[in-house]
Amino acid sequence: MLLKSIISTILLFNIYVSSAYAYIDPNTGGFFFQTVAPFVYGLLGVVVVFWKRITGFVKGIFSSKKGNDDSTNNS
Repeated sequence: MLLKSIISTILLFNIYVSSAYAYIDPNTGGFFFQTVAPFVYGLLGVVVVFWKRITGFVKGIFSSKKGNDDSTNNS
């Protein structure tokens, strides 16, 4: 149902297209690249620096909790 509404909305917007009479400066692409690229590289740098903590956190979530099961059986 959601997919049908998304597709119909996209088709509706593509059918009723009007002229914008706008101009995009050629330097706009360079500005976009200068703002997005450092953000992406910074995010990748954070992932590289904290990779061991990230993998340890994920392994901690998905590891079996044997230590907790053993302590409840001893009481």
